[in-house]
Amino acid sequence: MTYTKKFNQIKIKKIVSKQLLLLCIVLISIHLSAQKLTVLLTQYPNKQAFIVAVHGVHKDTIGTILLDNTGKGTLANKIKQQLTGLVNLTVKDKEYLSFDFVLSPNENPFLICDGEYVYSQNTTLLYSPENDCLNRWFDAMVQYKQKISLNQELSKLYKPDAVFSKLLKSEKNAIEKNLQKLVDTINNTNLFAAKYMQFKMAQEQKIAKVWESNKERTIAKNYFASEINFEALYGSSMWFAIINSCIEAYVKEGPYYQTFGADVVNNLIRINNQQVYEDLIDASISVTEKFSWNTDQDAIIDFVIKDNRIKNPTPRLQKKIEAHNVSIGNRAPNLLITNPFGNNQKTTVLKTSELNSKFSLLLFYQSDCGHCKTTIESLKNKYQDLVQMGVKIISIAGDIDQEKIGRASCRERVSSPV
Repeated sequence: MTYTKKFNQIKIKKIVSKQLLLLCIVLISIHLSAQKLTVLLTQYPNKQAFIVAVHGVHKDTIGTILLDNTGKGTLANKIKQQLTGLVNLTVKDKEYLSFDFVLSPNENPFLICDGEYVYSQNTTLLYSPENDCLNRWFDAMVQYKQKISLNQELSKLYKPDAVFSKLLKSEKNAIEKNLQKLVDTINNTNLFAAKYMQFKMAQEQKIAKVWESNKERTIAKNYFASEINFEALYGSSMWFAIINSCIEAYVKEGPYYQTFGADVVNNLIRINNQQVYEDLIDASISVTEKFSWNTDQDAIIDFVIKDNRIKNPTPRLQKKIEAHNVSIGNRAPNLLITNPFGNNQKTTVLKTSELNSKFSLLLFYQSDCGHCKTTIESLKNKYQDLVQMGVKIISIAGDIDQEKIGRASCRERVSSPV
């Protein structure tokens, strides 16, 4: 064998080895990225377990686990979508059993519980930094707050210059310092668990007292306008609670009345997820309807139309868009006019774009309407002036009784009904 031939064989082997190594890396990566959940509920053999996620205000069953005779089951490659957020574990026919935990596409957690009831004290979640951090942070936060509360109660029993009061003050400062370290750790961690804790802290510190003063309204308004991560909030189960609390910042009695729409628009610009985008619009429209915030609703709908991200609007949103299009300054939509008489109820389309006039005045009337007659007489007196101004008048009868139309004098009409 020549040196060249042997060298080529070695080269081929190296290339094949590299390709196999690359293939292995790819397969390992695919395996690691697959979202997998294993559950062991020893008290519920041969049962069905359900994993339910809360998306905004909607509950979605994202997977079903069939437990074997030991109570073990796996949910892999059957989850409807790769997601990060809070989910709930339930068992069929066991309504009292409910357990919340974080599910992340970067983790393959193993949930173990040997009790009849599933709660944090008797449940272990392996291979899940998200849940480890969430449980550890939550417990630490509760303990720090309990210590501060106890310290404050003890301080009331002693005079400020007492030796023990000084010790209590020193201890309180140390507790608050450790609490701040915990908060800093949470704020600097890029886990969903950290975002969840931030929402919990915001509920207590930024929006819990929003109705008390304009100062509190300012804090809540700033939080809603620029601080909320709506894509994380969407999977936190706190979507409704936080948005509902922030609304108080925009009441008529406060300084931020009629700024809700602008703040919603600013948030919509920041949202990439299409479903979150559409659900925030839906929630905001509900708010503006409830409080009759028409100016805010107009701002939101105007942005939705211009942004053009929603290709298939819901029936309610479609109606809002159509109504917005007939607001002052916009071209009127086409009118569908149905003749209610006879067996063949023919529909006529009045296309506003084809009206050959500078302005068009639509008059809707009924033949036996006294107010309508007064309006018609007023228009008759000004008819020539209106024509000279380029105004075309179209009268549309709203009668459903053909005899009434027959009895109506032509002199009572400005022009022939369409």
